[in-house]
Amino acid sequence: MTRAHRRIVSAAAAAFAATVLASCGRGGNAVQPPPPGAGTVGYVHMDELVKKHPLYDQLARYDRSIEAFDLTATAPAVVAANPQVRAREAQLEAQLKAAADRTTKLLSEKQKQYQAQESQAIAAALRGAGPGGASASQIAGSVNASAAEQQSGVAAQAQRDLTTYRSTLQKQDQAQIAAAQKALSQRADRTYRAKLDELQAKESALSLKLANEDAAERLALRTKLSSLALDDAARDDVQKQLTALDRKEADALAAQRNRDQQTLAAFQTELHAQTQADLDRRVGAIQKQSLGALAQRQSTLMHQVQSIGGPVVQVTTVGGKPQQQINPNLPPELRTRIQQLHDDYQKRFQTDAKATIADFNKTRDDLQRRYAELHGLDASARQGAQAQIVELRKKRDDLYGEITAQIDREVKLIAQQRGIAVVLGDVVAPANAVDLTPDALKDIESLHE
Repeated sequence: MTRAHRRIVSAAAAAFAATVLASCGRGGNAVQPPPPGAGTVGYVHMDELVKKHPLYDQLARYDRSIEAFDLTATAPAVVAANPQVRAREAQLEAQLKAAADRTTKLLSEKQKQYQAQESQAIAAALRGAGPGGASASQIAGSVNASAAEQQSGVAAQAQRDLTTYRSTLQKQDQAQIAAAQKALSQRADRTYRAKLDELQAKESALSLKLANEDAAERLALRTKLSSLALDDAARDDVQKQLTALDRKEADALAAQRNRDQQTLAAFQTELHAQTQADLDRRVGAIQKQSLGALAQRQSTLMHQVQSIGGPVVQVTTVGGKPQQQINPNLPPELRTRIQQLHDDYQKRFQTDAKATIADFNKTRDDLQRRYAELHGLDASARQGAQAQIVELRKKRDDLYGEITAQIDREVKLIAQQRGIAVVLGDVVAPANAVDLTPDALKDIESLHE
């Protein structure tokens, strides 16, 4: 059913019930007195009747045409663009992409340029700080030699830290596994108890059902036993019948309990297997997480050990961008001077980059303005599509009104013939209501002939 169809069915159904009720109560038509059973409520499925009407195919064509025009029903804010407009949009998008690419390339070149200038300035600072104008490589060798003594001690401490961290992770893993095992066991126990309660409830229901089925017979037999006119033989016979009745109920209940015990045993086996599988997955996830944390800690400690003997100025990548790290073993004054140089060149690069980005933003704003103007030219085409939709919807609503009016007349005649004064359509009818849909379908299908 299309959206247009659904919008009208509910309103037509409510109007349908009121129309049939009012038409059945008017005295202007020569209607025969209703047969016995008058006052019964009837109902029909209006949607089924509409689909069987000879004009339904034409109604469906209207719905498809409306769907084709109304693109916003399936993709909001999407319209059928003019090919020329789309081509112009593609040109503007290409220009914007080209401007972005040029800006990215220019920023990359500027960054490399300022990094090269910074490296030259740092090298000059190192030469000026070394005795007798020592080179940067000589200063680096001296620094690394003094740091070699520290490296062995730091490596031993790092190994001790890693061992302690591994022991901590193992304790945490054991605690998490124990907690997971306890939680899964409790869940399995709750599930088993719920299944047990369910089966016991069924057994109780079966016992009550058997007792109710034999209640009349048991009452008759006990009434006979209470009679003083029974001789001993008759009394024994009645007692045997009561005993047989009790045995029959007990046997049926015992058979059900045996079946339930087998069901519980199978359910317990399945529940145990599921619980073990869940526990294995939890343990695997916990161990994987711990191994990852241990590997990360080991990598961090190794980096700390390696950095002791590193170069004077080391270039690393942080967040996809190269950055310089100054060796902490350099003299404080020299380390401060190098940091000042780095900050100065970084500030100069950022100022230059802001100007480049501002030029790109100006170009982008101009392209966006032209893009907005281009879409304004296409507004008239959209208005034409909306006008087509309005016209098609009116024709569709008129046709739907003709179909439902004819169905109303057919159902009214059927209701009068069967003495039904109230007919409901596509609503929840009372339990004793009469479904007139099959009779109405026959009349509607006869219209095809």
